[in-house]
Amino acid sequence: MIPDFALVRPRTVDDALEAMAHGGVPYCGGTELLAAMQLGMLAPDVLVDLKRLDALSGIALDGDRLVVGATTRHVDIASSDLVSSDAPILATACRALGNQRVRATGSIAGNLCFAEPRSDVAAALTALDAEVVLLSSARGERAVAVAEFLEGALTTVREDDELLVRVHVPRATGPQVYLRFQPAEYPTVSVAAVVRPSRPDPVGIVVGAVGERPYVTWVASPGAVDADAVASQADVIEDLGGAEDYKRHLVGVFVRRAVAELTRRLAGGGRDA
Repeated sequence: MIPDFALVRPRTVDDALEAMAHGGVPYCGGTELLAAMQLGMLAPDVLVDLKRLDALSGIALDGDRLVVGATTRHVDIASSDLVSSDAPILATACRALGNQRVRATGSIAGNLCFAEPRSDVAAALTALDAEVVLLSSARGERAVAVAEFLEGALTTVREDDELLVRVHVPRATGPQVYLRFQPAEYPTVSVAAVVRPSRPDPVGIVVGAVGERPYVTWVASPGAVDADAVASQADVIEDLGGAEDYKRHLVGVFVRRAVAELTRRLAGGGRDA
């Protein structure tokens, strides 16, 4: 049974921040939060429902980046022409994650703030050099790279009085690939491979799902990617998804596949996920 709690439905972002300053826990879809409450992992006294805050929803183009509102649902990101064009692996990740119910109700901020280690969204956004914008009534806004926002399993740098209000995603400047292996509810491994020419080392490889947070490495070219080294260096946790050596084997396999596809798209001039 879910423990008793009070529900606050703010009409403005300021009202939401006020409720959070007094111990309220924000939620939108609640796909992870309510499951954690049923399991007894969390027992908030007050939930702050963000679904009515239109200011926190939507997808827009702002110069060389996409701005995705915190409460934007996975299904809306997956079907967005803007995302498919300018951050294609984010659309791919949102199409693949969870199930139809989760995609229809879950939000991008909820997914990131829960910090599920097997999150497709977290792996894709890490590869995209995305950042989150956090807002508190006491300290104002601050921007944090997704790679730094995620500290570990179910742990982020967000303070209790901070609300994740939007996600900034740089527009694609090269090909992007996202692959995953999912024999059960969650992926056992996911691999994102991207090219960002503005970086000193422009080829990024991100491994998700095998550890507490995505593993990231940047190299000079696809040919410089050592799949065996990535498999040996990635943080891997043995769990019901598989033994450590099995997961490391999968990492190597999927890194090779992702690099091969990235190389093919570079040769063909494509950038789609």
